[in-house]
Amino acid sequence: MNIKSFALALTLGFVAAQAAADKVVGYFPYWSQYSQFYPKDIRYNTVTNVHYSFIVPGEDGSLAFADENDATNFKTLVDLTKENGVKLIVGVGGMENEGTLKAIASSDELLPQFVSNVGSWLSANGGDGIELDWQNLTAEDAELYAKMLNALVDGLSNYTVTAVIYPAVGMDAYKAEALNRAAYVDVFMTDLMTEESSTVVPNQGAVSIQQTLEEVAAAGVQKDLLVPVVFLYGKSWIGAKGLGSSHQGYGSGNEGYLPYAELMGKFDSPDYTVTFDEASKSEVAVSESETIVFMGIPSVKAVAEYVKSEGMSGVAVYDLSQDFHEPIVSLLVTIGLQLRPEVNYKATKKK
Repeated sequence: MNIKSFALALTLGFVAAQAAADKVVGYFPYWSQYSQFYPKDIRYNTVTNVHYSFIVPGEDGSLAFADENDATNFKTLVDLTKENGVKLIVGVGGMENEGTLKAIASSDELLPQFVSNVGSWLSANGGDGIELDWQNLTAEDAELYAKMLNALVDGLSNYTVTAVIYPAVGMDAYKAEALNRAAYVDVFMTDLMTEESSTVVPNQGAVSIQQTLEEVAAAGVQKDLLVPVVFLYGKSWIGAKGLGSSHQGYGSGNEGYLPYAELMGKFDSPDYTVTFDEASKSEVAVSESETIVFMGIPSVKAVAEYVKSEGMSGVAVYDLSQDFHEPIVSLLVTIGLQLRPEVNYKATKKK
């Protein structure tokens, strides 16, 4: 290869890496219906992929909606994602289903039937693929997890197969060789600020996300597959006076949880002083009665910039119902402006 060809190859490789960060994934859990957020409320121009959570496995390898009341909403979601050119990925597993997944993966008879059932479910109900969501893994489960993921990739060649991982359980619970066969890997962080924390720390920040992604990559998972999951909620702590201060338990919200959209309403008043913590790259809001730690525009922009600079696959948000609808303060738009700047994110006028 001559010098010019080598230089061109390097340039094209750099462009390919930069172009890899083009996914904006939005999680849409079945319980969104109970907060009056429906498929019609999704701003489809802000996402490339919607992840529906969940369908759950039965002991015989069968599959069913986690909540049958959401079947009609799912049909609407299928129609609207197709209409808007957005991929629909269906989460399989989820909370409290790890025992069933383990039993299926352990059986040479059940596993192929399970894979076949997943394909049949998608064919009957719709969706472009699935995401394996096996929670509370241990190192002892690593072989079985890899076995199931490989079986899904091999058996669902006509569909997109992704995986969500939880590095907090330890990367020894995952085999990089299996994860590297997935279309992409969503990296779910843990809440860093809990009621057990004696002093207030950021719940999530661009620095902690970057550190987690580096740990996952160091374990052998390809960087160009990684999609960090950003939380679209803050956590409030009564009596706290900012980062590093003590608290007296949960503050306002639902047991201290506040959707980003609700935070924007709170911060319209002069009661809160909102600052950006450079050390953690996260936001902090302090009032006379409480402190709220959350991810805002500067921190989410920093995550998207990092993902783009490292040639990762994209950024995900959890969940779609919690973003603020106005583009100027939307975290989905903040991500999109970094990863998909060509999209028109301006709010459409109501007729």
